[in-house]
Amino acid sequence: MVSPQILRGGDAETVLDADGIRMVNRTSRTEIPFVVVQEARTDGERDVEIVLTDGVVHRVDGGNATAATAFVTALIAALPEQRDPVGSARVTVTSLEKPQEEKKDESRLTDYVSLMILGTLVLTYVGYAIWVGVTHGPELMFVIGGAVPFFSGLLMLLFAAEEARLQLPLRKRGITVVARLDFRTTDGAAWYKYTDADGVEHNHRSKFRGPQPPLAYDPQRPGGASTDLVWGRVLFKIYARSTAGLLLFLAGGALVLVPLMPS
Repeated sequence: MVSPQILRGGDAETVLDADGIRMVNRTSRTEIPFVVVQEARTDGERDVEIVLTDGVVHRVDGGNATAATAFVTALIAALPEQRDPVGSARVTVTSLEKPQEEKKDESRLTDYVSLMILGTLVLTYVGYAIWVGVTHGPELMFVIGGAVPFFSGLLMLLFAAEEARLQLPLRKRGITVVARLDFRTTDGAAWYKYTDADGVEHNHRSKFRGPQPPLAYDPQRPGGASTDLVWGRVLFKIYARSTAGLLLFLAGGALVLVPLMPS
């Protein structure tokens, strides 16, 4: 069974699951049963039109053309043969006092422990480099002191490039679905399962997410998926990794080259 699909556009979210269509924005939640949907269509771009049996049209932002088309295809396949002509009379609208926000995982202990371990390793490394410089000469200290930031920076640049390679196609043609929790791991992460539009099941590892997080996948490469769907945060993460990686790479390289410079 294909995972429930989600359209995310602006401040609204439209979910297609086994019970019908659920549209949620900052002020209301609208629930539409399949039996009152006459047809669904796209404009060839990112918008989706849901036409009810009484002629009322609900328009939603699909985010991108690929997601909009996949949503319409799945919706049409879910419609029953017999429809109810009352249309909007069976649509339920509920006012929301506050915007519905994703529940944050309160388990941050693993992050703190990781930072403590990282800090200890950095201090140990710096102390070792100083000891080498005192006992074996400053030239060797520069080489050892520059090797770690050099390779760390290179690794961060590779991570940033991989993140961009994953996220840019998702922004252009990603399909968002509801993933389901498979099992949690001891490092605070969890494995999730989702089924793409072709009925193929995939696994995805993510950190600090709830039991059913929204997940975007690339239909041309379904194994490429992400639960990080806030575009501004994604751009900041890529920028921060690239900048920090470049600085570490250049600083480490400069330290390694110090012994080779003419005195």
